[in-house]
Amino acid sequence: MEQHEQTSFSGWRIALLGLVFLLGLSAIGVRLYQIQVVDSDTYEQRQTRQSVRRVLLPSPRGRILDRHGVPLADNRPNYCIALYAEELRRPGRWSNTVNAVEQEVDKLAVLLQQPRTCSRHKIEEHVARSLPLPLVVVEHADDQAIARVTESPEHFPGMDIFVQPERVYPQGAMAAHVLGFVGRGDLTEEARAEDYNFHLSGMEGRSGLEKEYNDVLCGLPGGQLIRVDATGYRRHEWVGRQPVPGRDLTLTLDVKIQAAMEAALSGVRGAGVVLDPHNGDVLALASAPTFDPNTLSPSPSPELWKLLLDDPTRPMFNRAIAGRYQPGSTFKPFVALAAQIYGSIPSTRANDCTGEFVYGKFHVPCAYGEKHGVVDMRKALEVSCNVYFCTIASEMGYEPILSVAQQAGFGRRTGIDLPGETSGLLPSPNWKRTQMKEGWAVGDTCLIAIGQGMLLASPLQMAVATASIANGGTVFKPRIVRNEHRSEGDVVAHADWPDSALQVVRGGMADVISGEEGTGHRAQVKGLSVAAKTGTAEHDTANGRRKFGWMIAYAPVEAPRVAIAMVVEDAATGGKTVGPLLQRVLIAIFGDEIAVDGEVGR
Repeated sequence: MEQHEQTSFSGWRIALLGLVFLLGLSAIGVRLYQIQVVDSDTYEQRQTRQSVRRVLLPSPRGRILDRHGVPLADNRPNYCIALYAEELRRPGRWSNTVNAVEQEVDKLAVLLQQPRTCSRHKIEEHVARSLPLPLVVVEHADDQAIARVTESPEHFPGMDIFVQPERVYPQGAMAAHVLGFVGRGDLTEEARAEDYNFHLSGMEGRSGLEKEYNDVLCGLPGGQLIRVDATGYRRHEWVGRQPVPGRDLTLTLDVKIQAAMEAALSGVRGAGVVLDPHNGDVLALASAPTFDPNTLSPSPSPELWKLLLDDPTRPMFNRAIAGRYQPGSTFKPFVALAAQIYGSIPSTRANDCTGEFVYGKFHVPCAYGEKHGVVDMRKALEVSCNVYFCTIASEMGYEPILSVAQQAGFGRRTGIDLPGETSGLLPSPNWKRTQMKEGWAVGDTCLIAIGQGMLLASPLQMAVATASIANGGTVFKPRIVRNEHRSEGDVVAHADWPDSALQVVRGGMADVISGEEGTGHRAQVKGLSVAAKTGTAEHDTANGRRKFGWMIAYAPVEAPRVAIAMVVEDAATGGKTVGPLLQRVLIAIFGDEIAVDGEVGR
């Protein structure tokens, strides 16, 4: 009886345990069905999100061309030798994989017979942050290096030839301050918004037009999907959206004129600008000394970058648009306009230059103690008489000068589409009272009337102002990117300067070149009519007094096609130092038209 009860109890327990197991298996089955069938899409999406990585693919960068289609900035393929770390994966710590990659890099260096350039730190950074992407171990591989790798009997696991786009400047240092340079770019705002996990470095503008028009030049990036495993290694890839190349930029620059301006400025510190006075097109814009953007793209060596930044001549500084200089006597044509238009001083008004202007304790001599005798306005421009312009300025006051200077664009940015432009300085009585806590004096008016004192301008501003004299009072916004559908240019202002006043100023500027006592005769070109004005502005430096030498000009006088401004730091005078340089630029522009017996007269 007792044995029968024990057997019944054991059977009951076994049945209960079987029921529990059956229920458990049923629950597992239901859950598996829920996961694998009902919720399969949800879990597949989660798995995809965890294992698929989005890679940004850079687009080919647009070219930059001169007005005739000559390439100034272009692209070329940079053939690289790359390793994929997943092919060299080692069990255990990450350092094991890093060691394996290092061994392959060392073997490659021996094969190519060149020093290894990929450091262990770079490998570690790549494994930690960009494991699925190719690790570039050799850049600019030549045909011989590529042949050795592809034909080597020794096996290099995970190695491939990888092509990166690289910016190149075919004309070398030409127009470097205009073009700027590029560097390896970070993720764009668009890429961040789309949540890319990795990006293959494209090119991003760092200065000049490369920076100003980066969005136009860089195009639209593409995308790629990479499936990775739990440890981050690449397993599969799909190409998604193809990159869209950037647009080309066609500039108003003329390589012939740009080369002539740069050659003229070679060996000095200074700048020069050539404009089309009828629409504001920038035909040349140069700053000296300069640099070669090829050495800075995609990244300069630390030694070179430090050398450029520490150079006291400041080769990276764009003097043409950012330099602030006293314009010296190149400002006198605008004072002559002010005297006739607003100052009630006729051009026939004559003054006796005794060599020095005196107003109380304020003294201004003519250059080198010259005594010009009795001169009228046109003659005063020809000989650049300080006494004459100080006299008429003290009589009419500063307001007429300020009005004409503002109309001509002094004291404000020209609006050129380049980064870093200065506004210069056109002081006013209110400005002086606010900034210097002093009232305006007659001496301030006289100094500004001869382009000294507080007045500051850039070479580009002087070129724009010179163009306004040449074209009859129209101030254009200078443009450096050509608009094929709009040739007339953007007008900033149109000064209502009477033709009679302009003719006096233009006549005086023509006499500067061709007159018997003209200060700019060194810029004279036989067979070409030129109107110009020289200028020499003294300024204080840590090494004592120095001079800025200036010349502004337009030509031909009867139908102006170019307006030019040039400045040289540490000059003797504008006429002596800048005159011969300006002559070289004029000959380069007009030489083919004025050649006599195969040679240009000088």
